[in-house]
Amino acid sequence: MTSQKEGFGLLHKLYEKRLLNKIQQGQQNPPSSIAIVLPETDLLQKNSSQKTLQFITWCQEFDIKKIYFNVDILDEKADLKNKMIYRLVQVIETICTKLPPKTGYDVYGEDGSTLLTKPGNDPSIIFVLGYGGKKEITSSVRTILCDVEKGKIEPEDIDEQILESHLTIEGEPDLIIRSGGRHLSDFLIWQSVYSELYFTDINWNHFRRIDFLRIIRDFQKRKRRYGK
Repeated sequence: MTSQKEGFGLLHKLYEKRLLNKIQQGQQNPPSSIAIVLPETDLLQKNSSQKTLQFITWCQEFDIKKIYFNVDILDEKADLKNKMIYRLVQVIETICTKLPPKTGYDVYGEDGSTLLTKPGNDPSIIFVLGYGGKKEITSSVRTILCDVEKGKIEPEDIDEQILESHLTIEGEPDLIIRSGGRHLSDFLIWQSVYSELYFTDINWNHFRRIDFLRIIRDFQKRKRRYGK
């Protein structure tokens, strides 16, 4: 039994090394920004903090400078949702205390408010707790209307750039990973219009470096069209 496990372990390491070599030899660079969508139960599981820190380390291996973690909060009851967000913030605080000194982070609540923040860009990490793209765009439109009312913006000047500049979350992820499911989230609806999507059934706590390497290699093999 032990020799069989050792055999599987050796094959695993060889395959991981092969994937890494293919990535390094790939014609297309790995993504410069990456997002992962998780159900709230995944981030609250045992060892989720360690897995999140591992994922950040894997991203740093490929010089990925911006990492988004979107946490779907499915319970719509206000009191339960508030308790869930409180628990999630506690988990994220634990994660943030273990990040490298140059790492920056922002944590957004379900209404788009900033719950935690620290400057830094090596890498920059964004945690989004139940704040969907519909809410974000609605908030952006309301802010623009207020600026129009105050005379800061003329109605005829409103374009894509104006709307984008009023969004809460900056950046456009090159790749969005949906963990533990195959349905879309409304995370970053505007910002992700040209993002590549990758769906995996693997639970967050079972997510391995070899799974991450497979995703990076899959991204490299795609021909990005940016809506064309």
